[in-house]
Amino acid sequence: MYLRFISMMSLLLTLVLAACSSDNRVPDGQFTFLDSLDITITDDLLLGDSLTMPDIYCGDPEQQASDLKGMQLDKRQYQALIKPVGGDIPDPMSNWLLLGVRDMGGDITLAAYYACNGVGYCVDLVTYDHNGHVLDAINTREMHLIWRVDLSDSENDNSYILDSFITFDGPDHLTLHRVMGRCLMNYEDDLKAKPQWQQAWDQTYTIDAKGQFILNGQQVVKEQGLVDHYATMDFKSWDLLVCSLHDPGVMDVWNAFAPQVGETYAADYEHNPFPWDVTQLYQMNPQRFLRWMALKRDQGNHLLPYFRFPVERRPDLLQEIARLDDPAARQWLTSIVNSWDSPHQATPPVN
Repeated sequence: MYLRFISMMSLLLTLVLAACSSDNRVPDGQFTFLDSLDITITDDLLLGDSLTMPDIYCGDPEQQASDLKGMQLDKRQYQALIKPVGGDIPDPMSNWLLLGVRDMGGDITLAAYYACNGVGYCVDLVTYDHNGHVLDAINTREMHLIWRVDLSDSENDNSYILDSFITFDGPDHLTLHRVMGRCLMNYEDDLKAKPQWQQAWDQTYTIDAKGQFILNGQQVVKEQGLVDHYATMDFKSWDLLVCSLHDPGVMDVWNAFAPQVGETYAADYEHNPFPWDVTQLYQMNPQRFLRWMALKRDQGNHLLPYFRFPVERRPDLLQEIARLDDPAARQWLTSIVNSWDSPHQATPPVN
């Protein structure tokens, strides 16, 4: 009886210890493709429920990058893990660091990378299948920024602050949290005074069965003081570029956001950043952009007023339009481009 009791207690202790350590356990075979690249995933390289970055813009980015926890990638590892992502990833000469990996379920691995090129830095999230093939990627760009309101006056310590972090909210969800504000900043001591105003917003994503980052939307969650909506709108549209290279639903999120831009900026405001952002969205995936524009030409297309390219960019644009399968889409988009050259010709009517 006593021996049976001891045996049961031993089994119970084993089960308890296994349960306590399961959160940090490396799933069997999950990271085999990293093993083949001589990357051993230890507890330090397993991402927890949040990913934060230090405030590096108040000092030397390269020096502070050396203080980050992670694994420096060599050329072979960079070429296998980062280069296949394509053009939305920074210079390969950047200082690349693997911050950690996470099992996202469904045989999908998410990896977070830091890249520093001596000027700025960004954090990239990439999804892989079990063979290490890239499924999708998003570039979160600078996670923290501090800069003077008046760049021409080095004595002016009025500063904009942008802070952010990422949370992993479940097996297939994540959120980019942003807080922007204005305050007095002591750059020598990296000290911030109480903010004059702040606004916080969240941008949410789902990772689908294909490993793609599905951008669900963006919403303001908190405000303090008299918010400068011109300043925050710049970065909200910038954040919307943190999106999948493939997901066609990205366009619907952008279209829903466009009316907010019209409410913030007057139609003749020459520094409106949104037309530039729309151009960047086009460059991420031209065919996705053009197919959506043509499909939505008579369904409340709020992006159409911002769709305009300079003359030198139009030959490449027309080549992309010519690749579309739908003749009606090609004709309508070509007429849009041609209308840009005529001061007397309004945008062609929708069909």
